[in-house]
Amino acid sequence: MADFYLAPGSLLEPGDVFLEIPFPSLKYPLVYFRASTKDPGTARVLTPETGPLKTGDSPSCKFEFKTAIFLSHGCEVESVERDHATERRSWLAAPVEPLSRCGLLTQKRTRDGIQPNKFYMPSGEYFGKEECFVDLRKITPVSCQYFLNGVRRCSLNPEAKIALQAHIGMFFSGFVLYVQSVPCPHCGQEVDPTEFRVFSGEEPDNG
Repeated sequence: MADFYLAPGSLLEPGDVFLEIPFPSLKYPLVYFRASTKDPGTARVLTPETGPLKTGDSPSCKFEFKTAIFLSHGCEVESVERDHATERRSWLAAPVEPLSRCGLLTQKRTRDGIQPNKFYMPSGEYFGKEECFVDLRKITPVSCQYFLNGVRRCSLNPEAKIALQAHIGMFFSGFVLYVQSVPCPHCGQEVDPTEFRVFSGEEPDNG
């Protein structure tokens, strides 16, 4: 399945795989830093018990640099770039993990495409012999700058991108979204579900 992956294109698209994207992990209860106004370069460490949060406080959390797959739709990319908002906006990504970390039953379910929270990514030209999966439980907004300045390793082919989007739909809704032709229950004619798309519109999103 080497053709599951392609070299990255000129445009940033869902299905692009990036290296070294930071994923934060906030713990409960929250610990946060508050910069000192009297002693620049220092900060107090606080918790909700020692004081309420204020604008400008920074959370204390661990983060990991991971291989990640880009998930935001192309219209969202265009909207942010059109509004010159890449320094203050975020796009969505999910980490790509080795399938070997899962149990044997989960590995099989992931390969078969029936593990809702994991999208299977086979071994191939850009991943060597290692099978991987997209961990949909950890979809995270990440600053646009990490993608614009990051390293794209590869991208999914068009069919694989549609399969990824269908799997995301199954994960969030529990409904299977068909990406291959299906017979009409009334006339039996084959229907291509990918031809039915919702127009995203051109209205800017300033949120």
